[in-house]
Amino acid sequence: MCPQNSFLSPQGSVYLGERADVLRVRLADYLGSFAKTKVFLQEKHAQEDTFFIADKSHSIATTEDYQVHPDLKKYADFFSDKTRYDAFFGTPFDAFLRQKRVHHVGLIGVETHTSVLFTAEELRNRGYEVSVVEPCTAARDEQLHGFAISLMRHWLGVRITNE
Repeated sequence: MCPQNSFLSPQGSVYLGERADVLRVRLADYLGSFAKTKVFLQEKHAQEDTFFIADKSHSIATTEDYQVHPDLKKYADFFSDKTRYDAFFGTPFDAFLRQKRVHHVGLIGVETHTSVLFTAEELRNRGYEVSVVEPCTAARDEQLHGFAISLMRHWLGVRITNE
């Protein structure tokens, strides 16, 4: 979820700070050893997008902010843009999962309390088994990160794992 400069680069408009530096290393290690298909879901916003009113300056399609961080780009097997928090609204993600006959989806990335949480919820609504690798997720707000992990574990039936 959202492995973009916006969150992970010091020049990013919503840079996660020290958490981004740690997360980039963890993501590269994890993705480098993960043998299954890796889908990178990128936030893509227009300058005039009103849905992300609180963060309307991030991940603008025509900027460097939108680009996948260079440390991670090489690990992707498939890219998909998303214009909402969940990965399904107006995207080919559902068709991709059905075509590949996927039954279980693992989620990693940013932001835990928005993109990860809402995608996990929608996956569960559609009958998928879902895991979240907690050390490979982060949010700008640690309390919201913890809240999202708790919601996914206790209310959505998402398997929260450390590996």
